[in-house]
Amino acid sequence: MSDALLSIGTFSRASSLSVKTLRAYHAQGLLVPAAIDPETGFRRYAAGQLADAAIIRRLRGLEVPLADIATIVAARDPEVTASTLAGHAARMRERAQRVEQIVQDLHSAPPASWTPPRLTDIPAMTAVGVTGTVIDGDYTGFLEPAYARLEEACRSERIDVAGPASALYDAEFIDEAEQEVTAYFPVLTGVAPAGTILLHLPPVTAAVITHIGDLSTLEETYDLLGAWVAHHGTPTGQPVREIYVAHDSDGAPPSAHQTDLVWPLTPRKESR
Repeated sequence: MSDALLSIGTFSRASSLSVKTLRAYHAQGLLVPAAIDPETGFRRYAAGQLADAAIIRRLRGLEVPLADIATIVAARDPEVTASTLAGHAARMRERAQRVEQIVQDLHSAPPASWTPPRLTDIPAMTAVGVTGTVIDGDYTGFLEPAYARLEEACRSERIDVAGPASALYDAEFIDEAEQEVTAYFPVLTGVAPAGTILLHLPPVTAAVITHIGDLSTLEETYDLLGAWVAHHGTPTGQPVREIYVAHDSDGAPPSAHQTDLVWPLTPRKESR
C-alpha cells in the first residue's frame, strides 16, 4: 500500500512546522516533498515524513544547526546521530562559557584599554586613499593589502606620508555583511598616485578616544565613546575615523597598539 500524501497545509498542521518553514527546508534540501505537481507546483508530503519533521523540529528546539540536522536525517544512523549531537553539545558548553564571561565582564569595572574621551578640533587634511567593501567583518583582509598598495604608490611617486595609517567608516553601521571602508594616508601633495584616490578631509570637531592594545575589545571602546557622544553632542553624520597611531607596521607589540577613534559631532555649549 502506497504512503498517503498530504498537502503542504495539512502537513504543516500535522508537523507543527509553518508553511514558510517547510518551503525553506525544501529549498535547503532538508525536507523535500514526496511529490510536486508539475503544473501547479503544489507540494505534497508523505505521511511517513512526519517522523522526519518531528526529528527536525525537536533538534531545532535544541538549536542544532541545520547542517548537522541534515547530516543526522540523511544518515539515519545512531552512531552518526550520537557523534553529531556530541559535537553540538561541546559547542553549546563553549557558548555557555562565553555567555558567562560576557555577564561577568558587564558587571566588572570598565576596561582599562582606553583613555578618557575628549573633544578635539581636527584641521582639514589631504590624503590618498583606497576604497573597498569589507565582507563579513574581514577588515584585516581589506586593510592590509590596501595599506600595502598605498605604501607602494607613495614610494613610487616619492610622496611623503604626513601621518599614521587611518580609515574612514560609515557613521551608521547599516549592514554587518558588507561595509564600505576607505583606507588612507595623510599627505602634503595635491596629486593622487595611480591606483589611489585623492581625499580632501574637512576640519571637524570630534569626540576622540584612544584604544590601547589589540582590536579584540574595540567594540567595548566604541560603546564608551558612543555613550560620551550621546551626553556631549550630536553626531554630524560624517564618517567615523580610525587612526592607527601605533600598530604592527610601527614595530609595536599588540599590547602597545594605539588606535584613535574619531567621531565627528556638534558639541553642546556646556561641553566646550
